Amino acid sequence: MNDTIRTILDRRSVRAYRPGRIESKELDLILEAGRYAPSAMNQQAWHFTVVRDREMLDKLESSFRTVFLESGIEALRKVAGRDDFRVFYNAPTLIIVSGDSTALAPSYDCTLAMENMMLAAASLGIGSCWMHAVMMCYATEKGRKLFNELGLAFPENHEPYAAAVFGYRAAPLSAPEPRKTDVVTIIG
Repeated sequence: MNDTIRTILDRRSVRAYRPGRIESKELDLILEAGRYAPSAMNQQAWHFTVVRDREMLDKLESSFRTVFLESGIEALRKVAGRDDFRVFYNAPTLIIVSGDSTALAPSYDCTLAMENMMLAAASLGIGSCWMHAVMMCYATEKGRKLFNELGLAFPENHEPYAAAVFGYRAAPLSAPEPRKTDVVTIIG
């Protein structure tokens, strides 16, 4: 099995991180991998916002708790009600991929860029975890106001379509969850 396939099969969502920032050269490689993702008609209509400021991450996390508690989704309210709620799992880096909403396929383009970054991180021994909470929060009036107050404004016509946290794992990777086997149809 080649290294690329091994990285894809070994990647896991990491929910415990060591303190300390990702080395700059590694972060640069992760971001470069994102820039090389495919995009509709090669528009590359994305922007990567990297948040490494602990105070800003903590403010976002506190606000996300409120959004979860006010949501109509019981599972989110339950998670946010826990004393140990840490939506970012103490990760030192959050990357948000926003896309030009007037582009052909911004949600797909941004998601592909994030997957490239998550795989690049895994290949470097860096953990990551998808953060849908960013898009959920931004979808609310209160959330957009918070992003602006914190200086997390996106380029004109952009909105966040993908987000993940990154950092050095605090524990070994877990075994993979079983995968469904009845999800493929081959025609011809």
